[in-house]
Amino acid sequence: MACLSTTLARVGAAVTTVSLLSPVPADATASQQAAVPAYWSPAEPEGLTAFRRLAQNRPTTGIVVINGSQSRPEAPFSRAWADAIEAVHDSGARVLVYVDTGYLGVDHGKGPHRTRDGETSADAWVAQIKQDVDDWYALYGDYGVDGVFLDQALHTCGPDGEHAARYAAIRDHVRATHPHARIAVNPGVGAEQCYDAVADTILSFEGGHEAYLAHVPPAWESANRDREKFWHLVYDVPTAHDMGVVVARAKANGAGYVYVTDRPFSPSTWDSLAGYWDAELGEVAGVVDTAPPAVPRGVTAVATSGRAVLRWRSALDNVAVADYEVLRDGVVVGATHDTAFTVTDLQPDTAYTFAVRARDVAGNTSAPSAPVTAVTPPAAVLDPHACVGPTTAHYRATFTRDFPYLRVFIDADDDTATGWALPPGLPSGVDHLIENGVLYRHTGPGWTWEPVAGAEQERDGHVVTWRVPTAALGETAAHTQVVVFNGNDGQDDYSPVVTANRTDAECP
Repeated sequence: MACLSTTLARVGAAVTTVSLLSPVPADATASQQAAVPAYWSPAEPEGLTAFRRLAQNRPTTGIVVINGSQSRPEAPFSRAWADAIEAVHDSGARVLVYVDTGYLGVDHGKGPHRTRDGETSADAWVAQIKQDVDDWYALYGDYGVDGVFLDQALHTCGPDGEHAARYAAIRDHVRATHPHARIAVNPGVGAEQCYDAVADTILSFEGGHEAYLAHVPPAWESANRDREKFWHLVYDVPTAHDMGVVVARAKANGAGYVYVTDRPFSPSTWDSLAGYWDAELGEVAGVVDTAPPAVPRGVTAVATSGRAVLRWRSALDNVAVADYEVLRDGVVVGATHDTAFTVTDLQPDTAYTFAVRARDVAGNTSAPSAPVTAVTPPAAVLDPHACVGPTTAHYRATFTRDFPYLRVFIDADDDTATGWALPPGLPSGVDHLIENGVLYRHTGPGWTWEPVAGAEQERDGHVVTWRVPTAALGETAAHTQVVVFNGNDGQDDYSPVVTANRTDAECP
């Protein structure tokens, strides 16, 4: 992904230098929210987790910018992007979508930025910008797009106010169909005052740690009392202590929005949260937080074979919820940033009691939620067995229900990073599948398989045995296989996981 516009030198702005040790003014306690350039992919599990984490970080997180994977609207429609937008919007934070404005093609000494069609004129840039805005809303507007983040924006008014007028026209284009959209522009430096009427929020500083400690806002910015007008981004801030100093200075500088990260400037500066993110939320909130979050409500638990899926409503906090602890029979079994969690390794035909408690960024913990009970069904896939001989591999299990689909999931290369991922608690690198009478190999993406060979299937009452040529499992087949049996009749039931080592003798 493209980075946000960054260096002061790119737009030729001058920096007024003051002592790096100058004290933070007394009004450093003013109200403030975090505004995060979230330039990572929600299509990756860790990326979606980070967005769900941001969705819990209310009320201190106020703005989240979502970028497409190519720094343009994410097309075709992506369920992952929609889920990320919806989760953050539903939390109460504003979701702004990324739109590159390319400095409207103005050359600052390194050549003009070009549109995707190779054009450099301001008219061509404005046309592309309007199309990107329309595409974002057409694809994801129904999921909670709250406005537009106009990146690589000019900071000067231009001849006779020409530059500011073009951005005002873009604003008017957005609001013609979305009258409540929030408009943010990112020149990355102090903008001239003509932009006050153009944008709701101006990202008026983007730079490194030392540059920020020397930063003096323009006079009109310092005099402006609208704290939602200005946003400062500061990177390469190494420690949590340094971060606290920067946040305090941002408040004193009149920035109602701020984001600080320990990551240095690079193409990936904004592709993950700061390492001290929880502590940063506390500094931005500016309160001594001793109050625990509210107790999570609406907890439900649905048990299936070997697992239970818990869901609940987001808890409220005066600063920000950090995560949730899940308790099984009074014992913590896991934590999550999400409002859902899968508890695994449950015994069949057993009742379990679950509860959830919230933790905030200061470490305060709520009381447990009202308990809920779930009963796992009786085991339906029993007595799993696998044997891998020199020429033939045998797989056998007992199925107590009349499943229309019988499957054997095989991790033949013993590599969890390749193949299909089964539900939590089960193997994540399944590269082969036997379904009824066919052996398949996973080719991806998603549930994509190709037939490799026939699988001899034999049924003796409830016991089903499959035999396949060992060679059909591939030249990369490992000495040890990991195997899970599955029956599906609208609900998935899985056997316990078994392993099978290659033998020199044929399987009985």
